[in-house]
Order: sequence, then structure tokens, then C-alpha cells
Amino acid sequence: MELYVAGGCGEHGRNCFLVEGKQVRFLVDCGIKADCPENPYPDLSKEQIADLKYVFLTHSHADHTGALQWLLNRGFQGTVIASRETFRQIRERLPFTQQLESNISVDNIQVEWGRSGHCAGSVWYHFFMENKSIFFSGDYTEHSLIYTCDAIRKQTADVAVLDCAYGLAKLSFQEQCHKLIKRTRELLRSNGIVVFPVPKYGRGLDLFMLFQEEFGDVPFYADEIFMDNLWKIEKDEFWYQPVFMKTKVIKYNGEDRGIVFISDPQLRTKKARQIVDKITALGAKAIMTGTVEEGSCSEQLIHNGSMEMISYPVHLNFSQYLKLMKQNHFHKTIPYHSAAFANPKHVLF
Repeated sequence: MELYVAGGCGEHGRNCFLVEGKQVRFLVDCGIKADCPENPYPDLSKEQIADLKYVFLTHSHADHTGALQWLLNRGFQGTVIASRETFRQIRERLPFTQQLESNISVDNIQVEWGRSGHCAGSVWYHFFMENKSIFFSGDYTEHSLIYTCDAIRKQTADVAVLDCAYGLAKLSFQEQCHKLIKRTRELLRSNGIVVFPVPKYGRGLDLFMLFQEEFGDVPFYADEIFMDNLWKIEKDEFWYQPVFMKTKVIKYNGEDRGIVFISDPQLRTKKARQIVDKITALGAKAIMTGTVEEGSCSEQLIHNGSMEMISYPVHLNFSQYLKLMKQNHFHKTIPYHSAAFANPKHVLF
């Protein structure tokens, strides 16, 4: 068995891993590196793509799925496998798909999976084939306030590719949340309003759950996408934890007091930019809680002082990565999703 790292190790983004056995070859994820426009795609040859049978997706975010159309254009004719919720979230028109159901078997590959806590639809995978096994955590957290996680425990694998997106950062989940709450409170007191650009699917709902406990007297506003995702919480008992919605969220319409969620972290759409421009024109600030892409409007706002960067943890750091290693039985582990670690491009197991 062989593992080729086509992206995602020694860098943030372009997550893509090629697993090759004697009879079948498949990918786990096929993402782009958004801040590398000259070469955003995975390191895969046309010959490697031509022989691919499957692509298993861990979740919908572009750094895991954004190169799917590129893959199709370069000759991929296999099947894309993912959760139903992941297929709902991605826009790609894929000719051959298969939804995850309990544990599955394809071409003598036994596949086990569980919910990874990163967003609705996100999963980890454990593959068994040719008397070997390989594990992929996907983007993983056990601390989500809203998404269900099937904790990775007592798994045994020859190779494990594990989330370590926060690299050598030392703050715990609780410490990082405290830092974010403290700064949000300061900005609310000084300016009355704070805007949070968040992904369409993921940390935004976590932030809302955190803030409704801390800022119960503050009005909450959001765009239609965010409000639609809030509605799904009560309808979907599989991907979401049981939660109590204490606070009402209403559509933002130019108010100058409260917390505002915008489902566009890099502010690519005109509508998102207009909302943020209106709020920052009042002297208020935006807070980015995830990755800022080079050349984005969010990066420009950070440069001019209208946006601050305070991460909300939805991945693992190195100490959590080590802890996860100890809770399982992996012969070899590879940290991915971070530029802090260099890894081999090719692993035999």
C-alpha cells in the first residue's frame, strides 16, 4: 500500500491524499489552496487521475472539495463518495456519486466513518484493504458546541493522517474562547456593534451558541444563509447536538447595535461587503475567526485596522494532536493542514 500526499501537508489548504493499492486507487479530498492562484490544485498527474476509482470527501469546504471540477476536467471518471449533507452543500455537478450509509464496502475496500465535529456533514474515515488500514481524521474537533463528534478512540491503523491545523499554537479551547469573548465585549462597549464574517457551513453556528450564553441582552442579526442553517438545527438530530436556543436571530437591516453574522468570510460578494462597509464606517470593527486569504477584502480590512483576527478553534493544535495519537494505536502518524510541519510526499505501508 502507498500514500501520496498531493496537498495539505506542510501547507494550509489543497488537502488531497492519494491511496494506492495493488488493485484500486482512490483520493481522500480534493481541495484548492486559495492563496496560491498560480498553482492552487493538488499535485496529481493525468496518469494518476485516469486510474482513480473513488474520491472520498470529508466535508464541503473548498480546501477539501474546490478542485473537484479540475479533477473532472483532467479525466476523472470515478465515483465521489460523501455524506448527504456534504453533497447538499457543494455546488459541483458530479456525474457519479454515492452517499455514505453506515459502514460501506467498495472494490474490497472496507470503509468505516464517524462524525468529526467540524461542520454538518463532516466525517473521519478508516479504510481497510489488502490487510492494511489507513485513517483520516478530516477536520476534527471534540469541542464543538453545536456539531456532533464521534470521538476517535482505540482505533488501530498502519498510517493516520490527523488534523493539526493550529500547529504549535498553545492556547486551549477554553482560553481561546475566553480571549474572543473578552475582545467582543470590549468592542460592543466601545462601538455598540461587531460583525463576524463566517463560513456558510461551520463555525458560525458555534459562535452563536457561545455568544448567546455570554451576551444574552445583545441583539443578534444575520444573513439569510446563516438563518437557514439555524433553522436546520431543530430539524436534524444526526449532525447537530440537542441545544436550547435562548436568543432570537433576525435578518440584518442596517442596525447599529448588536452582533452580526455574515456568511462570507473573505467578503467576496457585493452584499457582504456592503454590510461590513456600513458597520465599519460607524467606527465599529469586524472580527475574523478563521483563515484570511491573500488578496481578499478581509485581508484589506485587517491591513487598514477595520478587522481583527481572533481564532475560534475548530481544528486541533499540536498538543491535541499528540493526545489523539495516545488515545489510539497508529503505527505512523502524519499531521496535516498546517505549514508548521514538513512531511514526506510518499509513504509505503
